[in-house]
Amino acid sequence: KYFAQAAAKRYSGTYVRDDGTKLPAVRKWLAWNEPNNPLFLFPQWQKIGKRYIPIAARNYVGICTAVWSGVHASHLAQEVVGCGATDPRGNNSGRNARPSISPIAFLADLKHYGLKGSHFDVYAHHPYYGSRLESPTTMPKGKQTVTLANLGVLTKLLGKLYGNKKLWITEYGYQTSPPDRSFGVSWINQARYLTKAYAIARKNPRVTMMLWFLLRDEQRLGGWQSGFFTAAGKKK
Repeated sequence: KYFAQAAAKRYSGTYVRDDGTKLPAVRKWLAWNEPNNPLFLFPQWQKIGKRYIPIAARNYVGICTAVWSGVHASHLAQEVVGCGATDPRGNNSGRNARPSISPIAFLADLKHYGLKGSHFDVYAHHPYYGSRLESPTTMPKGKQTVTLANLGVLTKLLGKLYGNKKLWITEYGYQTSPPDRSFGVSWINQARYLTKAYAIARKNPRVTMMLWFLLRDEQRLGGWQSGFFTAAGKKK
């Protein structure tokens, strides 16, 4: 909480560093990244007796509440805190070799573990595609997977649990081939899919923000190559 409050004050738009540089104002905040993915929040599950408990969801209630409370404790105007920022997939199994939680189950678990609607301003999700053969309108095979094609599944549950909360799409994008030959699409298809994706988001009244990740490809091939520019700066 105190860290979030300090961050909000530092980026209030009035903070001046010792060298005279005024730091920019930040009014939109996101609590964590993909907390239903073990790469970003670990552990996801904990065995208690004979049962597995989705401990990541339980712990995230505290993270979300602390960030929201801290940012708003700054008493700055127009501060908005998003929670969730969920990965589009999850296996819902503590016994899996890589246990995770699906976005639908994660949202339900947050409610179960006591996340109040008054302790976050907007929910967030990352509805990425799962294969280079998928367009933004391709329905996912898994019932617990939430991509752009079935985003309404998530917004419907969000409405059921938390009323008219809005949704931010805080990460979306298609990697390109070149350079990613396995997961990337052609440069032409990236442009087509970008147009389709934003059209889908605009039609959904619950979506109030959509961010394309990212502007320029990462240098390392193991990173992300969904930029509008190559790593060398060439326009795609």
